[in-house]
Amino acid sequence: MDFLGWYSTGEAPGPAEIDIQRQICEINESPLFLQLHPAARHTDLPVAIYESVVDLVGGQARLLFVPLTYSLQTEEAERIGLDHVARISGAVDDGHSQVDEHVMVQHSAIKMLASRVQVILRYVREVHAGALPFNHDVMREAKALADRLPVLESARFQPEFYTQCNDAALLTYLGTIMKSCNHLNQFIKKFNVLYQRQGGHGRRLRGMFF
Repeated sequence: MDFLGWYSTGEAPGPAEIDIQRQICEINESPLFLQLHPAARHTDLPVAIYESVVDLVGGQARLLFVPLTYSLQTEEAERIGLDHVARISGAVDDGHSQVDEHVMVQHSAIKMLASRVQVILRYVREVHAGALPFNHDVMREAKALADRLPVLESARFQPEFYTQCNDAALLTYLGTIMKSCNHLNQFIKKFNVLYQRQGGHGRRLRGMFF
């Protein structure tokens, strides 16, 4: 098993990180060092990546860290998920339940996915009609996206799909029952209070739920 490097937390590399890097260099010739600054308050990512070089400092060979540039590669599904998480975290509470927010997020994600699929479909149709040039990279990406959906054609899809739908419906039904029980319990409490004020006698109704 091989490894690319190691990581630690801190603001900047120090002598301790250099000592650890020197030990790791005995196993890996060019290990990378990733440092996370958890207390950073700027808008950039609090992550820095370094590589080690040997340079002459004061006539002596010393191990130094050189910062590297990096970029993040994300897929479309990850970008959609992060976008909706950011929207939920920055949204103001307007009285909607968590179920409403979850359904709205799912609806927005599906709507965005459908719009992107329509763009790809229009492009493929234009290429097939000869209106647009054939781009091998784009077509390979479209083919890779289509290959991610083989489950729709399998024999196990329909039973598992209906099982999942039944589970979701059962959870909704249980939530409705619990809500009805709570309303009934509140009614019993109010009825008992009213019955006592009117000086009624006999056995009171008892709250049977919760």
